[in-house]
Amino acid sequence: MKVLRRSALALATVATIGTGAILALSTTSFGAAFLRHASHNLFVDASAGGGGGGGTMTITITGATLVARVDAVVHVTYVCDQLFDPFTGFPVPASETSGNIFVSMQERVGSSVANGNGGASTMPACDRTPTFSGTPNQVDVLVAPSGAPFKKGTAVAQAFGSACENPSFSSGGFGPCDSGQSDPTVITISK
Repeated sequence: MKVLRRSALALATVATIGTGAILALSTTSFGAAFLRHASHNLFVDASAGGGGGGGTMTITITGATLVARVDAVVHVTYVCDQLFDPFTGFPVPASETSGNIFVSMQERVGSSVANGNGGASTMPACDRTPTFSGTPNQVDVLVAPSGAPFKKGTAVAQAFGSACENPSFSSGGFGPCDSGQSDPTVITISK
């Protein structure tokens, strides 16, 4: 029962932090643009199977490294569905995609909690198909705390991401996007 209560408390805390992170993200121009972009992908396009709509991104957080005894670099691996230009039906090459990964993290440090977030721009290979498991993309995201510094130990992190066809590649304007998020993950921050 004690473990169940701790799990429920941890999930409630992560949900609260995630909501706070989204609100904090919306206060910056990068964050507002990211959220606008993500909100356009909250539906499934009926043409996704035949060359058009976007798909999903599977995101995994694999750990973190302490930087300068303050920040943390969070290691993220992700795989995204093949993007198809909706106007030509052809696959979009990795050189014509762009995306973002955003990470939110919290860690108990003494009697306080270190909270932080950070983002990174990416140029992913989005090539997962029903017959190919996809190219694993990796990115390191610098997460800066907004209070107490991060320390060596355990933390909870969650990552959000998107990848889109570059508008300059699409023959008709904006192309499809993939998006996704990781589960809240307990990770170890190492030195």
